[in-house]
Amino acid sequence: MQLETERLFLRDHRTEDWIDIHEYAREPDFSKYDFWGPNTENDSQEYVKRSIESAQQKPRHKYDLAIVEKAGLKVIGGAGIRRDAEKSSVGNIGYGINPSYQLKGLATEAALKLIEFGFSEMNLKVIWATCDALNSASYKVMEKCGMSRVGFFEKHKEFKGRWRDTLRYEITDPEFFKSID
Repeated sequence: MQLETERLFLRDHRTEDWIDIHEYAREPDFSKYDFWGPNTENDSQEYVKRSIESAQQKPRHKYDLAIVEKAGLKVIGGAGIRRDAEKSSVGNIGYGINPSYQLKGLATEAALKLIEFGFSEMNLKVIWATCDALNSASYKVMEKCGMSRVGFFEKHKEFKGRWRDTLRYEITDPEFFKSID
């Protein structure tokens, strides 16, 4: 599985990807808004192993992909899209970019490609994403992708010593609504 944008490949993981992934996944600041991390070497290796195993499932309804910068063929992040349930027409996306490659529009480029894939290839009708309300970089990506904020969940989850407020964003397939008019 491989998707391509102007500057990126989004592809299934390979065993050796753990090295590039661990470069950023070991940093506490990288995962400060997420439940996982910071990763040990074993954590990064296990993540890649699980992703490779997941890619073998048939039918496939979950895609956890490496984000590879075309210029250097380096894994600079990860992105995923998955159905809420095996036969659901609703799915969600997630993404993360190595801090050394942030602020270049790469997360937006990857997320837009996932949204396009979700609607055109997975036949999803609604795609959603969430983030910590303090993670402005993440919700700005969602907004740049045309997603709308549809929810705010105060003190939604407790982790890493604090209560997390969560934002939910969604985008719907415009073709779906044309078909029901």
